[in-house]
Amino acid sequence: MKTKVSALASDILLVALIIGGAIWLFTVGLAASEWTTDRALLPLSVEGSRALILLTALGVVLGLLLAATIRQRRTRVVDGELVRYSLYDRLVHWGLALGYVLAFASGAWLLRWAGLDNSAEARPTLYLVHFIGAGLITLGAVTFVTRARVAGQDALFPRWRDLSPAIARLFGYLGVYGESGVLGLRMGKEAQAGWQRALAAIGIRPGVREGKFLAVEKVFSFAPLAILTFIVIFTGLIKSARYFFAVPIDVVAWATWLHGWTTWGTLIVVGLHLAAIFLVPRNWPGMRAMVSGRTPLKLAEHEFPAWADEVERAGPRRRPARWGASDGRSADGAALELHPPGLRDPREIRRAVDVREAAEVVGDLEHGDIVAPGEDLARTDVAGDPLERRPQLAAQQCRW
Repeated sequence: MKTKVSALASDILLVALIIGGAIWLFTVGLAASEWTTDRALLPLSVEGSRALILLTALGVVLGLLLAATIRQRRTRVVDGELVRYSLYDRLVHWGLALGYVLAFASGAWLLRWAGLDNSAEARPTLYLVHFIGAGLITLGAVTFVTRARVAGQDALFPRWRDLSPAIARLFGYLGVYGESGVLGLRMGKEAQAGWQRALAAIGIRPGVREGKFLAVEKVFSFAPLAILTFIVIFTGLIKSARYFFAVPIDVVAWATWLHGWTTWGTLIVVGLHLAAIFLVPRNWPGMRAMVSGRTPLKLAEHEFPAWADEVERAGPRRRPARWGASDGRSADGAALELHPPGLRDPREIRRAVDVREAAEVVGDLEHGDIVAPGEDLARTDVAGDPLERRPQLAAQQCRW
C-alpha cells in the first residue's frame, strides 16, 4: 500500500506525541507514598488514568514492532484447512472482548444501571476491574490500528462496493437467496424470486465471490465497532487526562456523557453480532475458526470463494518433471545433457546429479522455485507457466 508523504508525516507526528506524552507522564512521578485527600478513590483514579495513557503509547510501540518483525504469511492448505485467523488476530479479538465485558459490567455496576447497587467497600474493586477492562481495550485496539496502518493491512476495512452485498447478506438471513437463514428459515422459491427482483431493482445484490472477510462483516460488524471503540477510547482518555492537564470541566462532562452512550451503542452492535453468529447455522463454523484459527477448505470454497481461489493460485503447484536419474532421461523420456562443461569424470558427474536432486528438494520447499547449481543459488520460478509446457521446461532446465 502506497502512503502519501502528508499521511506519513501526520502518522509520525501522532506517534511522537503519544510516546512523548507518555514519557512525560512517567517522568512526572508515580503514586505518592501518602495521599492527603478525603476522596478514597482518587489515588486509584489517578494511577489508573496514568496507566491508560501509558498503555496507549505501549500499543503504538507494539504495533510498530509487530509491523516491522512479523510479515503476513501466505495462507496455505494444511490437512484440508486454511488459516483464517492468526494467533495475533485471535489475541486481539479475545482481548477486546474480555476488556468490554469487564469494563461494561463494572461501569454498569458503578453507575447503578438496571437497579444495581454498590457499597463503599466494593467500589475500589469495581474501579480496578473497570481500569483493567479499559486497559485491555486500549492496548488491543491501538496495537491493531498501528500495525494495520504501518503494514498496509486493510482487508477488513469496508469499501463502498461492499455495501450492496452486505445488505443482501442481511436479507439472506431471512432466506431470500436460497441459503438457510435465522434458525434455518428459508422462503419459498416464488417468494425468493419476488424479493430478489425487488432488491435488485434498488441495487442490492449478493456478492458473487466473497473474499476472506465477508462484506457484511466489514460493513455491519467491523466498521461500527471500530468507530464506537475509537470514541470509547478517546473519551476515556479525555477523562483520564484531566488528572494531568487543565481540561475544561465542560469537556469532561461532554466526554463522560458520550462515553456512556457509545458504550451502550457498542453493547447493541456486539449483541447483533452475536445474534448473527448463534442464530444463523451457516455462520456457526465462524466460532470454531475464531478459537482454532482454521476453517475447512471446502467451507472456504463455498463461503469465501475469492479467498479460496487466491490461496490456490499462491499455493504449491504441480512441480516440473523430476531431474534425470541414472538413465540420463527426464520423466517424459527426453534425453538430458548431464555433462556440464569441464566435468568428464564419472564421480564428478554423479556429484553434480546429486546436487541437482538436492536442488529439487529445495524447489519443493519453495513451492516451485528451482535452485540450480553453479548459479549462486539463483531461483527460477516456473510455477506460472501453462501445464502443457512443463515437460519442455523441465528438459530445458536440466540441460547445462
